[in-house]
Amino acid sequence: MNFWQLKLFINVASLKSFSLAAERLFISQPSVSRHIKALEKELGVVLIDRSRSTIALTDEGKKFMDYARRLLNIQQEAVADLSSNAEQIEELFYIGASTVPGLYLLPPKLTDYKQLYPRVEINLAIRDSSAVMEGILDYSFDLGFVGTIVENGHLSFKPVGNDELLMVAPPGLFPEGESEIMVKDCLPYTLIVRERGSATRLRLEQALEERGVKLQDFKDLVYIDSPEGIKQAVRYGMGISFLSNRSVEDYLQAGRISGYRIKNLHLTRKFYLVCHRQRVRSRAAREFINLIGDSTL
Repeated sequence: MNFWQLKLFINVASLKSFSLAAERLFISQPSVSRHIKALEKELGVVLIDRSRSTIALTDEGKKFMDYARRLLNIQQEAVADLSSNAEQIEELFYIGASTVPGLYLLPPKLTDYKQLYPRVEINLAIRDSSAVMEGILDYSFDLGFVGTIVENGHLSFKPVGNDELLMVAPPGLFPEGESEIMVKDCLPYTLIVRERGSATRLRLEQALEERGVKLQDFKDLVYIDSPEGIKQAVRYGMGISFLSNRSVEDYLQAGRISGYRIKNLHLTRKFYLVCHRQRVRSRAAREFINLIGDSTL
């Protein structure tokens, strides 16, 4: 077993592809396969399930992933310490993020991070919160950023930001100068909502339920799985919606839509960094956590 084999294994596991790992590391696919088979033979276990259309780690592979990460972390730390050069970190770094953190909050932090560690290859995937957490559990993502938490002993959550949902409507739909309106005033209009699994939709449903209101109480429902698509639909008069204040700042400032708080409807929430409790984090992931520190997104 050597560091090269460990690097090959981590790349195959992260990319879920022998061919993509070979392309990234500038070697042939058969060579990657030979190295992985040799590693499996030495360990006496199957690390990668090749029976599916998309390869996946076996249970033994998931365990070995942590050891491989730990060994490569030590090697990279030694190189970085002796060279005093932060740019020595050279890894794949996979982040899963729900829509609001991924589109509006993480890009400035990732820009700062990329300047510090230019050789880290960042991959940011935008998913709903439930899919991000699934990706953490099956090792698809190193870190996740979500708008809700669940009870799961394998996951840890750390608050990293605050948010508030605003009711947004086409300009002129409600009286000018109104900053707060009642829930009942919204019910005669079509409500545009996110897809199931969205933390934004879940928070809205929870807040409405506290007031005895269901989504079906609105005149009609339209489902759009993108906040940008919802903003456009509201702008052109399709209906009203509830969106993160972070996602509508530009449209509010430009006067394309109007934003309101709903009286006695509590629509605040937090964003969370989610990690796998048992997983060994790569140095790239640990440095990004350090960059965020105790600040908020």
